[in-house]
Amino acid sequence: MFFIPLFLSNLKTKKIGKQIEYIRTTGSTNKTIYHMLQNKEIEIEGVLISDQQTKGKGRRGNTWFSSPGKSLTFSLILKSSDKSLTEKLPLISGIAIIQAIKKMINIDCQLKWPNDIVYNYKKLGGILIEKRGDNFIIGIGLNVNDSDFDESIQKQACSIYSIINRSVQREPLLAFILNDFEKLLNNDMEEIIKKWESVCSHMNTFVKFHYSKNILEGDFVGLSKNGEAKIKINKKEHLFNSGVINI
Repeated sequence: MFFIPLFLSNLKTKKIGKQIEYIRTTGSTNKTIYHMLQNKEIEIEGVLISDQQTKGKGRRGNTWFSSPGKSLTFSLILKSSDKSLTEKLPLISGIAIIQAIKKMINIDCQLKWPNDIVYNYKKLGGILIEKRGDNFIIGIGLNVNDSDFDESIQKQACSIYSIINRSVQREPLLAFILNDFEKLLNNDMEEIIKKWESVCSHMNTFVKFHYSKNILEGDFVGLSKNGEAKIKINKKEHLFNSGVINI
């Protein structure tokens, strides 16, 4: 169970997350929150959290596995009227999670472009942002108290529990994420990029980059002013707005 009063007692936002809806299980929180918006069951800036997501997906169509009652699986819906959100959201979502974990348990997680949360190069969480109609839906999956992982991801995944060997409360962690997320919305892109680069796991390192059907190799040297990946290949910088980095 997710204890909403405990979440609300830690929430310090002005708007985001003031309405939170909890359901035991759903196929996808991103799909469900959009249907709820259409049916006027949730408002813009509301949050939907589920204890179990049975058809969660990550980027590039990958499956997102969640443990019932242990993972933090939720979606936030925002209006897309602000054009800057297209560039901001993928970056501030990850930063907010990194900062919230640091406040909660004082461990330093990092980001892998564009928005994977990692610890010692193992994946701790992921973000999927979709545009539906006039809205952005930010779906986040975070391994919190998970102890058993699907065989297909055992070597690549970790959880907060596996890092510190104890359980943590999901409710204040979610509140901390939303608190920082709302603050970051007011930052300009230059500030956001500096923050993102400061917690990147592969700044100025050699990477393999899967782009379309090609595998490119080069040095990751940061983000462009629009949040694109800057990769130096044969001494020339190239910009990419999609793809997968292997470290």
